[in-house]
Amino acid sequence: MNVKIKKGFTLVELLIASALVSLVFGGLLLAFSQTLKIINISKSELTATSLANNRMEYFKSLPYNQVGTVSGIPSGNIPQNSIITSNGIVFQERVLVEYVDDVADGQDTATTSDSNGISADYKKIKLEYFWNVGDGTSSISIFSNIVPRSIETNNGGGTVKVNVIDSNSSPVLGANVRLINNTTTTTIDVTKNTDSSGVTLFSGAPAASGYELLVTKSGYSTDKTYEATTTNPTPIVSNFSVVESSVSTLTFKIDKLSDINIATYSNWSEGEFLSEFNDWSQIASSSNIDIDNGDLVLQKNGSLYESSGFAYLNTITPVELLQWESLRLAGSIDIDNDFKIKLFTATNSSYVIIPDSDLPGNSTTGFSDSLLDLSNLSTSTYKNLVIGIFLNTSNQSVSPELNEIAVYYTKDKTILPTTDLSIRGNKIIGTDNSSSPIYKYQISTSTNNKGQLVLKNMEFDEYSIMPNSSYVISTACPAQPLNHQAGLNSVLEMELKSAVANSLRVSVTDDLGKFIPGADVYLTRPGFSDTKKTNICGQVFFDAGLSEGTDYQVRINIEGYNEVIINPFSINGDTVAQVNLN
Repeated sequence: MNVKIKKGFTLVELLIASALVSLVFGGLLLAFSQTLKIINISKSELTATSLANNRMEYFKSLPYNQVGTVSGIPSGNIPQNSIITSNGIVFQERVLVEYVDDVADGQDTATTSDSNGISADYKKIKLEYFWNVGDGTSSISIFSNIVPRSIETNNGGGTVKVNVIDSNSSPVLGANVRLINNTTTTTIDVTKNTDSSGVTLFSGAPAASGYELLVTKSGYSTDKTYEATTTNPTPIVSNFSVVESSVSTLTFKIDKLSDINIATYSNWSEGEFLSEFNDWSQIASSSNIDIDNGDLVLQKNGSLYESSGFAYLNTITPVELLQWESLRLAGSIDIDNDFKIKLFTATNSSYVIIPDSDLPGNSTTGFSDSLLDLSNLSTSTYKNLVIGIFLNTSNQSVSPELNEIAVYYTKDKTILPTTDLSIRGNKIIGTDNSSSPIYKYQISTSTNNKGQLVLKNMEFDEYSIMPNSSYVISTACPAQPLNHQAGLNSVLEMELKSAVANSLRVSVTDDLGKFIPGADVYLTRPGFSDTKKTNICGQVFFDAGLSEGTDYQVRINIEGYNEVIINPFSINGDTVAQVNLN
């Protein structure tokens, strides 16, 4: 008996064969797909290039005075934007025609001028095409110069020269400058960008009145001209006219936007550590140091002072600590000696210096400034502070002297929720019929139920932020008006009290504008006397027992500064005084 055995594929062999087939044909399919994609891209690029070249040749064939765009400068019949279909591909065409101020005869910039006063030397065409191919977008662009047959001329038009600067009066590169005029025979609406000198030119603008300018840049504030209207009859910078063969020059100021964060409180409490060196009670340890009539000085060895010495003050460990605020010191040095302050934190066994990463300049050089900002110190990392004082002299007949040192901190703040505020910038865009100013920014708003308000994307300006008539500001930190700088977020904290008929808030700063805490402010008049110390924001608030009058005297005194007396001083309603000490 013969048995025939038929051989076939096992399951493993079938799987291997299938994998090989998939790998080979999958690779071929992918290669084929990529080839088709490359062919489509090449086809679209060739079509776009051919289309662009043909269009550019057409533009070149036009008479010189017809080479321009609809609503553009120079004006013409060429659309600035259009859709063209070729070889089944949809292209977006964008055309820019502009005059060129050639460098050969000088250019109109922020510092130079054209030698013959004609900035419209010739025209330049930029032709761009955009289209979708595959999963992305492709584009090409070509350029060409169009030169007049005769000499350059400004006949029938003038030049608009726009300078764009920032808040520091530096040029702004890449600002968008839009020129509009709806009163001309052909509506003008063209946008150009400023160059590295912050300048852009609109040469050949038709002579006419009613030109508008709008200056913008992404992330920046906006500046513009204003049309005279019933609500703004007298604009500060009004729409303007272009005169044939002349240059109209305008300057605009824009800069980076940033936020203003506002918080309102009904009360906040503060703490102070003060050492006046009347004795040794505030000094934890020292070397080569002495106390002389309220001054910390180097110790004398015979008739000469030691060349250096140090002292560590007692550890400052507040029971309540919401935020470290500032350090103030008063002392005197001359060319041969100096002192430095360094801050440490105390552990169980030693003092650890606060690194520069947490307090810039502390560990490397130390400080001798009269005021030092501590508000960025973390209260969770630094629950206590130790002040290290280091005195040095190169002339041992004299010693540096430290008279007084103080550290200020916030204990607690009580939120005042849902408070109505009136906010007004200082920039004016015009005046009304009664010659009263029309402000660029003016709103009424309120804080939320947490006493907070964030004003987003605010331009640089001085802002007055006032509560409704039920309240009066007892402390504004920083003092008002708020100087909001470009690109920097601002924080304004206000303590508000119930309004009274007459009150006085005095803000005390040094000649650099820094708050001076701990200054004695005396307010007197016949039959009245009151004294308060400035808080961490350098302010005091008087609201008890005041009546309207012109016979008050204000006197401010603090160690290390010149005394200031204002006499007479008038109080009428909610009165605010700003005093600078040297």
